[in-house]
Amino acid sequence: MKKLALVLFVLASTVSFAQEGVSMKRTTTLTISEVPPTWPGCDGSINQKNNCFRQKLANHVVRGFKFPAGHKSGTRVVVDMIINTKGRPEIKGMEGGSKELQAEIKRKIMSMPDVKPGHSGGTPEVRKYKLPFTF
Repeated sequence: MKKLALVLFVLASTVSFAQEGVSMKRTTTLTISEVPPTWPGCDGSINQKNNCFRQKLANHVVRGFKFPAGHKSGTRVVVDMIINTKGRPEIKGMEGGSKELQAEIKRKIMSMPDVKPGHSGGTPEVRKYKLPFTF
């Protein structure tokens, strides 16, 4: 009876404490995957979450974008940013375009919804992004 209780405890603890991005194979190899930030409503595999995040961010920036006066079509702006451990964006730098265009891109990125931060083995981590936008 004690062995049965021990087996049930071990099974219950491994199921209830399992973390996304952590797996253990029969060869006792522990694999910890880096899980990207997750936009609300995105799910699936790690690759699907990463693609969904990029798509949702691009759609968010484009929707309601206010072009500054004198904007020239084909202008490229590259944004260096991170998603911090709280799921909020922080812009580290921008290249290209006018100051007004950069300010509008920053406004749109900073207004994005809170996302689930990226993590590795359950520990939230900062994720860096370099995003090119062509307007």
